[in-house]
Amino acid sequence: MSTTPPDDVAALFGLDPLPEASPSAEQAAAAAAEAAALEAELAAAIESGDFAADAPDSRTDLRVKVSWPARMHLPDGHVIELQVRDVSQGGVGLKSDMHFPASTVVGFELDVPPLEHGGSPTPVKGVIRTTYTVAHGSEIIGGATWQAPPAGLPLVIDWIERLRD
Repeated sequence: MSTTPPDDVAALFGLDPLPEASPSAEQAAAAAAEAAALEAELAAAIESGDFAADAPDSRTDLRVKVSWPARMHLPDGHVIELQVRDVSQGGVGLKSDMHFPASTVVGFELDVPPLEHGGSPTPVKGVIRTTYTVAHGSEIIGGATWQAPPAGLPLVIDWIERLRD
């Protein structure tokens, strides 16, 4: 699998270009501390249930719960095994035992089971942008949006329709 240069990915998806210079060690440490504090706050809120049960959801696509295996292909060649927790036409909810990056455009592949009994899962390959990650106990949960509809999206939509009831 070839890797697209970061500047080309940024241009392709309308992202801000990467900064020319790396942050200083002090800036990196401050950003890491801020991210860790936010992650801890979010994890504590999730654990305690400290959010409104009727809070509005900004997502416009119907999500359905699933448990499908998936893989995230990082630009450095590493592959992270994931579990898809929920799926919609616009993206996926993810779970992993390994940390995966937030706000990153990566290759992604999920195994969608056949609609009828028997047969093999269909690999649906695409590109996602991870939107967030949160440590939840020993697991990392997160979400991602499709950057372009994958070729296998009609099969995913068929599953969404089947599971929506």
